[in-house]
Amino acid sequence: MARTTSKPWWADATIYEIYVRSFQDSDGDGIGDLRGVQQRLPYLQELGIQAIWLTPFFPSPNADFGYDVADYCDVAPEYGTLADWDALVADAQGRGIRILVDLVLNHSSDQHPWFIEARSSRSNPKRDWYVWKDGAPDGGPPTNWRSIFGGPSWTRDAASGQWYYHQFLPQQPDLNWHNAELRQAMYDVARFWLRRGASGFRLDATAHLFEDPAYPQDPHPDEEPYQVLKPWNTGRPENHDVLRELRAVVDEFPGQPVLLGESSTHTIDELRRVYGAHDDEIQLPMNFMFARHWKWDAPGFQHLIDEAQAALHDRTPVFFLSNHDHPRQWSAFGDGEHDDAIARLTAALVLLQRGTSLLYYGEEIGMADMAPAELAAAPLGPQRPVADNRDRCRTPMQWDDGTNAGFSSGMPWLPLPRDIGNRHVAAQQADPESLWTHYLYLLALKSTDPVFQHGEQLPLTTSPRDVLAFGRRLPSGQGAIVLLNFSAKALSVTVDGWPGLTPKSLPLQPHELRIVRVTA
Repeated sequence: MARTTSKPWWADATIYEIYVRSFQDSDGDGIGDLRGVQQRLPYLQELGIQAIWLTPFFPSPNADFGYDVADYCDVAPEYGTLADWDALVADAQGRGIRILVDLVLNHSSDQHPWFIEARSSRSNPKRDWYVWKDGAPDGGPPTNWRSIFGGPSWTRDAASGQWYYHQFLPQQPDLNWHNAELRQAMYDVARFWLRRGASGFRLDATAHLFEDPAYPQDPHPDEEPYQVLKPWNTGRPENHDVLRELRAVVDEFPGQPVLLGESSTHTIDELRRVYGAHDDEIQLPMNFMFARHWKWDAPGFQHLIDEAQAALHDRTPVFFLSNHDHPRQWSAFGDGEHDDAIARLTAALVLLQRGTSLLYYGEEIGMADMAPAELAAAPLGPQRPVADNRDRCRTPMQWDDGTNAGFSSGMPWLPLPRDIGNRHVAAQQADPESLWTHYLYLLALKSTDPVFQHGEQLPLTTSPRDVLAFGRRLPSGQGAIVLLNFSAKALSVTVDGWPGLTPKSLPLQPHELRIVRVTA
């Protein structure tokens, strides 16, 4: 059944995140690249996704593997060329697949020409494109703020005697979004990629664009940043101005380009505000409250789902459980005994709800995080200049049982886990009972079944509470009840909340996903 045009393409889409460095190497240097992504477009088309999100492929010193951008309008040599980008876009468009570019808004690399100019002198015209402050009277940094990556968030520039601010690594100086010229330069970056066929952007670190101009001292500087995002450098009201302006830039272009935002928020009210007071900011802010619920309990997920669906009303929610910064679902929720069954439930948890779903590469075959000992032994070198604990979830895609699992004919930049078993595409495509086949079924439901394409979401209650449930219902009254047994035990569950439907008891097998169709 064809997708309708009554709502934007992204409103019920599945967006597949590709960590470009680890997806497919086309030239044997051990690093994934744009030609490799193009090589695997038939696979993505078969899987049935609507768009791919490519992690940064810009020139970069790789202090943070591309999130330290040295040139926003080019392709790093290890990933290819602008011609490779153009060829990828043309091929993807022909297959009905859109591409989102990962746009790093908060900071650049310290090797970006803008910052090289900015630090050349206090009077340089680009000095104000970054955040500079004089030090404290005692000679220390301007504030005691801590970086998200650890250590002070200020670095002293010996030549000028001033300190520059960085919410992340010292090699990632923060851009000064108060500066009108900087803003326009970044909006022109967005226009550059939209003109070259991008269908929108995943916006990195959108919560951190501004700082409190008073620069207060932090009374609790050693608190974990991800748990306590600070009010003086996160979620500032000035962010909304930039997001509205960027949305206006995106809206200049045809094809309904979209903004997918890394919007770190504490509460559903904060998340709702990121859409904009008039729905004129980010169309798809990512729900990190859901994504960081790393506890396998039905009541916890039930609350987060019902809260988001109710609070966002007709706005599009965004659900995901894994990405290039997060543990993989297999490792985060698996119990070592029922891993495959649990992986099938996490797939349904993300894919069958109303809204946009994000799928991290390899989740569809049950890829796991690299074991800590294996990660610790992974070598450093030109391909992997720095160690990063997040590399555990960035291992090369497992395509087959051949050399390097079909990822590369050369030495991969990051080793594959020693034991992948049948967790590779070739084995699972040949198995009608595999996790990959299960994903194919769910993705087809989401993209072709009217109930899961268009149905409103109904909150349902269950007894016992080890079962999570929600409904999808069309205006005609037809729909489906989705039941997920989080328990390793067989249960008899009673479901309530569907209008006009008498509660009844249903048997569920351990870790069973059941979809019960409801007729009008």
